[in-house]
Amino acid sequence: MNEINIAALLGSVIDALPQLEHATTADLVGLGVAPDTAEFLVRLYQLYYGPGQPSRRQRSAVKGARRHGHGLIAMQEIEREVTKTKTTQQWRMRQHLCATPAGQFTTVARKLRREWNPKDDTPVEKVSIRRYANGTATMSITARDVDLTDVYDAIDQDAPAESFLNLVRGEGGAGRLNYIPMITLQLDTFAKLLAVNDCNHTSASAANPAGANSADSDIIVRANNGARMTGKELAERILLKHGFVAILSRVHGPVDVYRMERFATDKQRLLLAAESPECAWLDCHVPFDKCQVHHITSWADGGETNIRNLTVLCPHHNGANEDHPPGGIPVRRGRMTRLGGQVAWQSPGGGVPVPTSPTN
Repeated sequence: MNEINIAALLGSVIDALPQLEHATTADLVGLGVAPDTAEFLVRLYQLYYGPGQPSRRQRSAVKGARRHGHGLIAMQEIEREVTKTKTTQQWRMRQHLCATPAGQFTTVARKLRREWNPKDDTPVEKVSIRRYANGTATMSITARDVDLTDVYDAIDQDAPAESFLNLVRGEGGAGRLNYIPMITLQLDTFAKLLAVNDCNHTSASAANPAGANSADSDIIVRANNGARMTGKELAERILLKHGFVAILSRVHGPVDVYRMERFATDKQRLLLAAESPECAWLDCHVPFDKCQVHHITSWADGGETNIRNLTVLCPHHNGANEDHPPGGIPVRRGRMTRLGGQVAWQSPGGGVPVPTSPTN
């Protein structure tokens, strides 16, 4: 066995490892190295210089560790993170961490593991129950948005437990809601949906049923009570029976609203629901039926009650909106405006307004 420089091993370890080519754990213990440390050093040699490892990644890892002068403690931290990584990705992780400055190993390793192994966050249908010592319990159900919205809207919010149990026991009915309130469609989407629905009722669709169903399943619409549904579900519920058609222009914003039987008596509110099925503030998803009509140019500042000067905001953001900031530029929370025909949020300090309505 060659003479071993213990001090070098405990310093910038990567360049000192080659001297362990023929050394064993017992040899190092005999030189005064703690058994755990001796075992780790022999393993490091086998990983970074021994045979049977991916040579290209070995060389890259050694180069990175040498460049950053990683000592024994740093190499222990690297290997600790490597053991948390999938076996097939361990050398890839080792290579990245050796090229990372000390002190950043945990942060970098977590980021890489998230990138390499993204989680599937798609909810699956399930039901769970949590029981409490006082005899009550909470049940959680994950299912289709539109189906659970039917149930939710059928529950009496003043007596939620009793009304829900009545539904389950058959003493009440959570019928499928008629989505007359407001389904918002761009005109081209509406035409596409009608064409698909018509196709499903012709002999041509029988020849190609997959083609007839594929297009409408790609259309997702949102009702003003917050429920989302596919074009197929929408067609099943209203298009062949009754409903409102809201016509929106991608350039000019809301144009008009029609009912298949007669004109609505409250056109403005219906048009606003068509344009913004939820709060128009950036990243707010409070549904329309819990929102308030908001004057973009405030009434106090001479703003008119016409459709181009209106949008909808939840009570919180209606209060937070800066109605008349100096020079029209908000300074604290932001404000609503229109960018061309689109409702948009203006950030504090100016900048280009951000269109916020899903129908823009």
